[in-house]
Amino acid sequence: MDQQNKDGKPKLDPEGQIAFLRGKGVTFERMDEADAMRYLSRESYLFATYAYRTLFPRRVGGAHDGEYANLDFCDLVDLERLDRDLRAALLPLALDAEHLAKARVLDEVARRPSEDGHSIVRDYMAALSPSERSRREAEISRLRRDEYSGDLQRHYAGEMPIWVLLELSSFGTVADVYRYCASRWDDAAMLDEHYMLKKARDVRNACAHSAAIINGLGTNGHVARPAPSELTTALREAGFSKRSRSSRMRNPRLQQIATLLLLHKRMAGGTELADEGSARLRPLADDVKAVLSVTRPDASRELNFEKQSCCTKSCSGHRRNWGQDGFRIHPAPAFL
Repeated sequence: MDQQNKDGKPKLDPEGQIAFLRGKGVTFERMDEADAMRYLSRESYLFATYAYRTLFPRRVGGAHDGEYANLDFCDLVDLERLDRDLRAALLPLALDAEHLAKARVLDEVARRPSEDGHSIVRDYMAALSPSERSRREAEISRLRRDEYSGDLQRHYAGEMPIWVLLELSSFGTVADVYRYCASRWDDAAMLDEHYMLKKARDVRNACAHSAAIINGLGTNGHVARPAPSELTTALREAGFSKRSRSSRMRNPRLQQIATLLLLHKRMAGGTELADEGSARLRPLADDVKAVLSVTRPDASRELNFEKQSCCTKSCSGHRRNWGQDGFRIHPAPAFL
């Protein structure tokens, strides 16, 4: 039984969810209603699955005005599963970036005779505003009863060295310490990496909290700030035209993901982590590009595309073509 709340939004039971989707133009040809209800009950839920509707156009005029065109429920499932795989591939890259940022700071401290590992923490905390310093202290204090970090926090409850501060800090604080070190050591490269770390943190948060990513790749509603010059150069060297770079990097999510990929290549270069990152992403690259070519046909025209049948595995065991012809970028970006 549907229940109405004070805002007029109904709570939908399983049958009501299917009726709601049908009313929006969603068909159930590749996954029947019984399997769809089972999917929404056991593997996901309506609010999450329905989020991917934004990648499909609406009908204009006629008896079906406002309904989604050519949208089968299985398309939503395909996209949700692809998004899950994308998050699983991106999250380790973001975690690597955080880990490598700590390693870079500690390596510099170890190499610099003027650093003893303790004064840098005192100077960093002193450089913060009173409110920021209070937040940093509270962040670390909350770990006192933490199963994984509590012993470390209690042991260094007073003054702590830089390696302990970094171990107990959130990704955001690690990035801020990185910024401070870049200024302290007058290191322009580190300062650039600090801005990239902030983008990597945003991707990490989205992945860790299972936020939908792909559903925002087909829109330009929120325009990102201009891409940093190093990212623009990397995209140009990968074969993206100026018009393509401008179009793609206006999308905040695409810019954040591209920044993470570039940062990972930059920080993990020469280590085993670099190859591992590429191996995770390459199997997904064509599927994501194929989705973009259909959901953002304007973007597909802006790039030098190689026409190709590029599909994703569907929930029904067949392969779902994203449009009559799929597309993929050729060649693949060098930093993938």
